[in-house]
Amino acid sequence: MKILLVNPYIYDFTAYDLWLRPMGLLYISSVIRKYTDCEIYWMDLLDRFAYDKKPKSKKDGRGKYNKEIVEKPEIYEKIPRNYSRYGIDSELFKKKLNDLPDMDIILFTTLMTYWIDGLNYTVTEIKKRFPDAFYILGGIIPTLIGENFAGYMEFNKIIYGYGEEKILKHLKMLGCKIKDHPDLSILENIPYPDFDILGTKKYLPLMTSRGCPFRCSYCASHLLNKKFLQRDADDIYAEIEYMVDKFDTKHFIIFDDAFLINKEKRFFKVFSKVKENFNIGFHTPNGLHTAEIDKKTASILFDSGFRTIRLSFESTSGELLKKSSNKVSVKDMISAVEELTRAGFKKSDIECYLLFGLPGQDLGEMESSINFVKDLGIKPRLSFFSPVPGTIEFQRIKKLGIIDSELNLYQTNKLYFLYEKSGFSINEINHIKGLVQKISESQDKKMSQ
Repeated sequence: MKILLVNPYIYDFTAYDLWLRPMGLLYISSVIRKYTDCEIYWMDLLDRFAYDKKPKSKKDGRGKYNKEIVEKPEIYEKIPRNYSRYGIDSELFKKKLNDLPDMDIILFTTLMTYWIDGLNYTVTEIKKRFPDAFYILGGIIPTLIGENFAGYMEFNKIIYGYGEEKILKHLKMLGCKIKDHPDLSILENIPYPDFDILGTKKYLPLMTSRGCPFRCSYCASHLLNKKFLQRDADDIYAEIEYMVDKFDTKHFIIFDDAFLINKEKRFFKVFSKVKENFNIGFHTPNGLHTAEIDKKTASILFDSGFRTIRLSFESTSGELLKKSSNKVSVKDMISAVEELTRAGFKKSDIECYLLFGLPGQDLGEMESSINFVKDLGIKPRLSFFSPVPGTIEFQRIKKLGIIDSELNLYQTNKLYFLYEKSGFSINEINHIKGLVQKISESQDKKMSQ
């Protein structure tokens, strides 16, 4: 049987390729390839390197997506931004579809809940080409909203949660031959992600754990991952070694939600060896737990090649820090920056996330947090609050009547929520964004001198 795996378009007000890769789908592809007789086809509509010979990128692989402005849904009419389709050119997409042979099964992954229009467009176009195929959906959207997804579009089968074992079960029911395989709920039993099908292997994702032991009120990690699962250190190192030898990979992007938690078990063991044997770069776009950065940790981060250091901080507000499970404090932040700079990082290399748009925040709180980061000499990055279905904050603002009691995925969009539901005025939003931009530009100027 022929099976097409699809990572759909993004529809949003803004999108940037900060090493976004469909990690779950890459694992699924490796499982199907190793344990079935299915013939695999791949279509990642966000892979800038697969369809463009010379995509505009930074040296580490980050870059802008191609975008096409599309009509806004009515609910977004007041948002002062264009609504766009991000990904490969739509005409090229249709041509690539026509070049494919007939498919028996088509499997889609999903990411942000508010990217539902991107999924809808992608599915609609593919159904025109393959009307008789069996359609399977997995990923973040169905896992978070469960049976509520039935009102958005129709699939033959929906997979909730981890898909490695479940996809084999469904493929067997559809007539695929399934080979004997180990228990795929154990991370070390899952084959390495199927990186062969990516457009470039210079910049590859690396996952050392799944989930997070914390229960932040606004985060869905514990909903997507029922347990905090950690890979064996030797297995992690072996994967790095394998990818460098096979693909000459130059950069690895850490996909963990809790990379430094239990650092003695994974981080110390793996990256102490990495610094002795490789000259490669590592990046942490998801943010590091600041309280875990002590002298030894900072030293290994620097010596092993970490280049993009982003810290999870959220705010100087004590109330907001409680909502983030008290995983960080102002004192932790100061200490982390001191240890990182002692280890060799420049302050201009260090960035931190500040949560913006959570109902109940005020202008003074945001200004205080931004000024604190400015005084530390590092770069602030605004992390716009999005009400993720199933989280404590989502339930809270729904009870308050800030969003509809009946689930509306459009209302989970971070910019819609910021402009329409956060309580901040447009002038206040522009003021906060301007402060952050000014600090970033100042830091960039220092780097160039």
